[in-house]
Parts: sequence; C-alpha cells; structure tokens
Amino acid sequence: MIQLHNSLPFSDSLFYWFILISVIGIYLIKLAINTPKTYKIGISIITFIYLFLLFPKPFHILSFILFGFLTFKYIGQKFKIKGFKSILIYIIPLFLMKFLNVIPDSFEEFNLAKYIFQIAGLSYATFKMVQVHIDESETENVDFLTYFTFIGFPPTLLIGPIDRYNRFSQNFNLGFLNINYDNLTKGLNYILRGLVYKYIFAYAIMRLIIEHLDHFSGISYHFYYMYSYIFYLFFDFAGYSLLAMGSGYLLGIEVPFNFNKPFIAQNPKDFWYRWHKTLGDWLNDYFFKPIFKELTSKKILTPIKRQSIALLLTFTLMGFWNGFEIHFILSGFLFGIYSMTHNYYVYQCRKHGKDVIFGNLKAKYVKFISILILFHFVAFSIYIFSGKLI
Repeated sequence: MIQLHNSLPFSDSLFYWFILISVIGIYLIKLAINTPKTYKIGISIITFIYLFLLFPKPFHILSFILFGFLTFKYIGQKFKIKGFKSILIYIIPLFLMKFLNVIPDSFEEFNLAKYIFQIAGLSYATFKMVQVHIDESETENVDFLTYFTFIGFPPTLLIGPIDRYNRFSQNFNLGFLNINYDNLTKGLNYILRGLVYKYIFAYAIMRLIIEHLDHFSGISYHFYYMYSYIFYLFFDFAGYSLLAMGSGYLLGIEVPFNFNKPFIAQNPKDFWYRWHKTLGDWLNDYFFKPIFKELTSKKILTPIKRQSIALLLTFTLMGFWNGFEIHFILSGFLFGIYSMTHNYYVYQCRKHGKDVIFGNLKAKYVKFISILILFHFVAFSIYIFSGKLI
C-alpha cells in the first residue's frame, strides 16, 4: 500500500500530486455532471482515496470516523445522552494515545495498544466530533457522507484549521457553485503564500539559524533558540494553514482563516484570536464557556474568580491535548496564567475606572509596551512547548 513518507500533509511531494489530481478531477466532473449530489460524492471519494491509499494506518482512522458517527447517532441522538459523560466517549481514544506516548518503548506489553491507538489526526478529528455532538445533537439531517468528509477532509485532517460542521456542510451542499474562478485564484494565492512561509521563511530560519546554535551555551543558547523558534513555528504552522486553506478553496471548501498577525497582539485574548484562531475559538466555546457555566451554576466564588479558574483549566487542558509530556502541560498552564493575569487587570481597570498600571500614558505607548511584553511572554511559553528547556 502506498503511504505518505511523512504523516503531515504538505510535507511530501506525493500529497501535492494528490491535491493536484483531485482538483483536476473535480473540475472535470463539474464539466461532465454538474449537480450538487455529484459534487458531494466526488469530494467524498477524494477523501476516501486519501485515507485508504495515502494515509498511515487507514483502517484505524476510518474505524475511528465510523465510531464517531455511530456514537453521535446512538449516544447523542437516539438515547439523548449529553454533557460531560457523552463527550468523554470521544475523548477516551485520544486520552489513551497521549498516555501511551509517554510510556517507553521498552515496555513491550503496551506495544499492541500503541499500535491500535497511535492514529494520525486523532486530535483534530476528536475536536471536530465533540463539536458535532454538542452543536448538532438536535439536527436530524447529519448524514454519514457529510460527516465522513467533514472529519476526513484531506487538507485539514492533520494540521487544521478546525472547521465547524454547519459551515462545512453549507459549502458541501452548495455543490459545484464554489468551484469557480474567484476561489481558484484565491486558493492559488493562499498556496503560494503558504509555500513561501513554509519552504522559504521557516526553512531558512531552521537551516541558517537554529541548526547553527550549537556553538552557543548556557543562557545565550536558550535566548537565541527561544526567539528563533517562535518565528520558525509561526512560519511553519501558518504555512501549513495557508496551504490547507488554498487546497480547500480549490476543492470548493472555504477553510477558515487561522493566523492573522499574532505578533501585534496586545493581550492573551487578542493573541488567541490571531494565533491558531480556530483552536482559540474551539477552546472558548467547548472548554471555557461550559466550565464557567458549571462554576456559575454552583454559585461559588466571585465572577472574576470563576473566570480565572475557567481560563486556567482551559489552557491547561489544551496542554494535555498537545500531549502528556511535562513541557506541553506547562506551556498550556503558563498561557492560563497569562490569561488569568490579564483578566484580573481588566477587572481592576473597570473597578477603578482607570488604567491601574499605565495610568494616563498615551494609548499608542500603552499599545507598544503591551505588544512588546506579550511577545516575550509568548516566546517563553512556546519555548517551553518546544521541549528544549525541559
């Protein structure tokens, strides 16, 4: 069976050939049989071919998608089971994968479990399944074809952005209407930008800077690596997202925007609207709001304390989502601390009717200082995330 040499799309020439052939195929199908149903079948076939022929462990991911659909239909809809217990069913496979990752390979008794639960794309697929379970539980027209294509859509399965079922299904049901000149040029523009980000900027930072830092030691090494790595990660990850968006547009699916000048963010909330926005929105809707609502229903603590606890738990859970290694957890925890601190600062400003830190300093100076401070704190958290310090 042919498989990608790298589990990430856009890192292997075979994936680019697959996207090119898929785009040509879908445009030819439009010329031959231009109906919404034909489009849906065509995109679904493209998704199935990708998962079956090019994806690592195809039967694992196909089985997981079927598991998610059956869970949604029978647990969520037929038996009307909702809340944390129902969501836990989706999370168990992801939890097992993250847990097994930290067990050394020398423990051979876990090898079979590792083989079963090491599924590429499991994290993003799980987030999508939870979103469908919560938002579409009362919707009767969630069909398997749309669900399967939504979860397994090749450009976004492994690296995001995290789409929403309702938005995806609207595009999916439009048929060939989105296969047009405007989306073609928009998709090619995003792909070009993504290639520049990933294969010029990120590649240059890695090869010309990061790979030559070994002659530094102590504080100097950590300092240079921290600031090099944050720019490398941005251009690499933003490049992936742009390539996913471009490929989606070429296939008639408007993949949501993920990065928008994150280094000019003035506070943690603004940062997560700019850096991996779809993840920030997902965390806000399905972690922060439910946690805050639960704390509020208990009528314990003050609103500001409930918000702070919800923020800290949300970002710590994000750390666990990345992995059970200590550097992932600590990085998420730090973002939680940043968010709590800023939230309390805003609260104090409102309470006293003035800026309790900057006073009457001009807004343009406050903005500049805020951007500078946040950038350094974010760089430190992402350096922790890299695993180089711990």
